[in-house]
Amino acid sequence: MSEPNSETKSNYAKLLDPKSTVDEKLEIIEKNVKARLSVLLGLKTTSIPDQFNYIVDEVVAARFSRIGNEGMKSAGQDGLTLVFQDDDFSKFKNEIDEYRTGNTTGRQRGRVMFL
Repeated sequence: MSEPNSETKSNYAKLLDPKSTVDEKLEIIEKNVKARLSVLLGLKTTSIPDQFNYIVDEVVAARFSRIGNEGMKSAGQDGLTLVFQDDDFSKFKNEIDEYRTGNTTGRQRGRVMFL
């Protein structure tokens, strides 16, 4: 297993540092989310098409709320239990798959006849 690079270490330290601003934390998370989504969409750049901005927003919010609890499946305190998804992008699988295959109209029904 390879060592994390210095940027990764620095970013993680900023995420856990209570002195870091919310904007700094959100910037790091958004950069990572866009990089991951671009891979899932099969893009060559991290420039995400506008129709997927809602995915970036939702995943950033989920990851921001999970800072300090990475790797946990759930966390509980004073009767409040939070359950985290294993994959933040799983609920968007259909949209991502449709984009990758070029089928942006959704499922279609039809009939095939052989003569």
